[in-house]
Amino acid sequence: MMEPSLFFDIGGSHFRYRSEEGEVHRLKTQRWENQMLDVIESHRGIKRIGIAFAGQVFNGEIRSAPNIAVEHQNIQAFLECRFPGVQVRIENDLKCAALAYRQRFKYDTIGVLYVGTGLGSASVSEGKIVRGCGNMAGEIGHVGYQSVPLVCGCGKSDCLELFASGSGLEKQRHLFGLSDLSVDGWFEGNVQERRTAETAADALAYAASLMITLHNPSVLVIGGGVWEDNPMLREKVKPLIAAKTFPPAYKECRIVDADLDNAPLIGAALLFE
Repeated sequence: MMEPSLFFDIGGSHFRYRSEEGEVHRLKTQRWENQMLDVIESHRGIKRIGIAFAGQVFNGEIRSAPNIAVEHQNIQAFLECRFPGVQVRIENDLKCAALAYRQRFKYDTIGVLYVGTGLGSASVSEGKIVRGCGNMAGEIGHVGYQSVPLVCGCGKSDCLELFASGSGLEKQRHLFGLSDLSVDGWFEGNVQERRTAETAADALAYAASLMITLHNPSVLVIGGGVWEDNPMLREKVKPLIAAKTFPPAYKECRIVDADLDNAPLIGAALLFE
């Protein structure tokens, strides 16, 4: 039987949590560390805390969080000191999602690409998370794409994330004076709106093609709020992926829409297996 546990998914826009197999609670991300402390203190007897975090972490320490303010960099040590006897594990949210989809599809080679507040990816190869030397593998949103008079959360001005993410598209909306329509709405808007939407589709297809060509997954799962909320964007992107990808790798890859509710939360629980 699982020990009393709490699992968190900390994103740039939303803060989610649940206990064991309980109901998922969703809040706007505000001062997320205080939100987390309030939840933990309201659950007595907790023995394990698993955290899926929208940033890069290494050995329990948050190394990079372009879209989230962080007060305690070494969040694992902070929580374990604050709550003696509680075991804490924290991992990048998409690495957690990749674990969830590995369990879902029963493949040892899985890629995930999420288009939400940011643009991120993660891969499982031969059943193990692809980490890199500092656990920063998968930061596809910060691959250079085109220079633009905007600054990404990482400090660069040419990131894919500036073109194909919620935060990047919001920056472009302000830069070009675009309407409050969704990406799908921009496809049918004025010249600049159409250009911005088409570039978003191209940038996202490029990110997916990199995932497939470099990692050769059996399955690439694409999800996130921007993807889910814009069906026309999905229709535009999928044929572009085929055109941009190394053909043999594309032929072996099944591209699917994310279909697990709260995959990072599921993966946060799998961190203890």
